[in-house]
Amino acid sequence: MSKLVSDVPFGGILSSNMKIGDLVSWTEWKVENKVIVDAVFYGTIVEKTTSISGNRPICIIKVACSKTGYILDLNPFQLRLEKTN
Repeated sequence: MSKLVSDVPFGGILSSNMKIGDLVSWTEWKVENKVIVDAVFYGTIVEKTTSISGNRPICIIKVACSKTGYILDLNPFQLRLEKTN
């Protein structure tokens, strides 16, 4: 039985369109007053890294959240590129 072999980390093709300094958004679910609410966050990409998880390389995007100021490790599938002028 053969293994699927790829030189590109998981999420690498999607993150190839993302550059350091790009504005991105993502959503998170919150429960407020027993109701699920979508919260939209915005931030700037500060670094793109690759780490090993589950014995395979995965792409990690470090984003500076504009609301909290924290640096978050997010996967590229969570992020949407926002248009800027």
